[in-house]
Amino acid sequence: MAFYADKDYTQDEASLEAANQVMQGNLSLHWYDAKTEKIKGRPADLRRGLTYQDLDIGEYGYSRIPEHVRNSQSMVARGSEKWGKLPDMGYVVNRKSEVWSDNVTMLYEEDKARRWTPAVDIPWSQLDARPLAAELEAACAQLHTFLQECALISLDFSARWVALINQDFIEQKSWMCAQMLVWARLNEAFRKRALYGGAGLKRASASAEQGLKEWLLAETFPRGSVGINLSLGGFLLTLCRQVAAFAPSKVDRVLMGYAMQDTARQTAYGLGQLRYFLKHRPSDSSAMHEYLDETEHVMLGLIGSPELLEPLIIIAGGGLEKEQVKAGRIATSKFIRLAAREYFERLEAAGLEGRSKLSRIPSVISRIEVAA
Repeated sequence: MAFYADKDYTQDEASLEAANQVMQGNLSLHWYDAKTEKIKGRPADLRRGLTYQDLDIGEYGYSRIPEHVRNSQSMVARGSEKWGKLPDMGYVVNRKSEVWSDNVTMLYEEDKARRWTPAVDIPWSQLDARPLAAELEAACAQLHTFLQECALISLDFSARWVALINQDFIEQKSWMCAQMLVWARLNEAFRKRALYGGAGLKRASASAEQGLKEWLLAETFPRGSVGINLSLGGFLLTLCRQVAAFAPSKVDRVLMGYAMQDTARQTAYGLGQLRYFLKHRPSDSSAMHEYLDETEHVMLGLIGSPELLEPLIIIAGGGLEKEQVKAGRIATSKFIRLAAREYFERLEAAGLEGRSKLSRIPSVISRIEVAA
């Protein structure tokens, strides 16, 4: 729905005359003595520089954001004086417990400090010097086709919610914008890796995309965050670690190293957000369990996707020979169980106790035939 300002400023004589008076040197200076707190922000560590943590002071600080933001629905910067008729932005996320994590400012600063550039920080020419066997290159192309699907849905999650979150949570929104850049960068890197080796992009995964859409379209931010940030982020962290361990080239090893540091931040936020949510709203624990009862199958859609499992087996085993496939199956079986175990460990660490006993994941995984 379109929004129209309360006046057309090209036709508003009062506004035009006020601007004309200022340009003639008749300054009103009505803003000069704004009723705001006077502070001097200084960095606690000169080597690190001035951070959001250093500005957690007085009315400007994020520590003083209340649980319910009731009197701020405009785009006004937190701490500035509200004056005049400010527009209502229609924010739908106005409770701190719905989005906040105690580590969000630290993760934001770390993200800026550890940015990298796929175009120059990945040693692409190594693939020219030491090209992979055709079956390995094809497996890498399929893997990175799958990873692009995950990267784009992670980008879309932040993009979907950032405009719906109250402007008072500016540090949180800064983090989400940084996350969009992270996933745009990872998507770029995954796409370049798939195309550089000559095998081209391979097949999309219907089971993965169906499940990822279910997580993306969660009705509330806490639920979506558990799906995208904690569950998907943690899964990708485990996956990238697995690929790095069996990387067939230096390019793949370096790329997975960068991907691990980026997905680790996403996972850390997801865990921190769920912990903050449950700490301040413990009565919602049962509802979160119920949500996971309904949507946890998405994890199996990812784990069980042939478009992921088959390239993982080939990469871990080193090829398509019988003994190579056997070795790859054993390694991939360990990966599946590790991904599930770490998922439950993160939920437990966040305060969602007993999830592994309630979940269908362990019993379904036990039915997957693995190499002896």
